[in-house]
Amino acid sequence: MQKRGISESFKVKQAILLSATEAAEMILRVDEIITCAPRRREDRM
Repeated sequence: MQKRGISESFKVKQAILLSATEAAEMILRVDEIITCAPRRREDRM
């Protein structure tokens, strides 16, 4: 594959896929934190 110059393209796609996976994981973590956080309510009466 290196003879045809495909190795660089594969490495770039692999890095993009890894970055996208990490971003999706972070979004899910933040979403979980937001949904699990207790709401603070103040009585105004």
